[in-house]
Amino acid sequence: MNVHKPSRSSVIGTGTLAATLLLTVCGTAGAQTPPTAVDKATTATAAPRSAPPRCTADDLAATVQLQNTGSAKNAGSAMVMLQNKGSRTCTLRGYPGFAGLLANNRSDTLAVKRVPHPGPPMRVTLKPGATAFAGLKWTTCQKSDKNCHVIAGLRLTPPDGNRQLTAKVVGLNGQAVTQLTVSAAGLTTGTLQSTSQGVVFTPGS
Repeated sequence: MNVHKPSRSSVIGTGTLAATLLLTVCGTAGAQTPPTAVDKATTATAAPRSAPPRCTADDLAATVQLQNTGSAKNAGSAMVMLQNKGSRTCTLRGYPGFAGLLANNRSDTLAVKRVPHPGPPMRVTLKPGATAFAGLKWTTCQKSDKNCHVIAGLRLTPPDGNRQLTAKVVGLNGQAVTQLTVSAAGLTTGTLQSTSQGVVFTPGS
């Protein structure tokens, strides 16, 4: 039986053809168009807006409106109102600070207790003209008591502030109040809130 053997030239030709096909395939794969680069300008997230600055004494006007003047055996209470009198939006969070104001315009140091009433501290954003509210209470005393603080008004420090402003103290009738008696226990203040609802301390609270 005659066995046909491929000639040397046909083997070389076959190998050359295979190599050519391989190069063609590799070249085609390598020539693929690279993916389009992502435009970073269109995918970048917008920079967050900076939060309004905190309110300072220069931004605010303070009013303390008495709700109950109290008696020697009872507690006095008031609503504290901090109004943004400026032209910029600012924020408050926490508790106002207090000091007594004597008739000679000197400060009188008062003990101040902080309680989370009517709720924990919250961030209050005040646009120009807006007001934040807090409750205030104290026990009155007899002027004859050597530990009794007889004050003509109140000075107030905004949260995280270091400057005081003089509060306007008024009664429910809107008339100025020029004398308060505060026992040695001092004042108790609640948290600043965005509304007046619930901020006033109720008797016995």
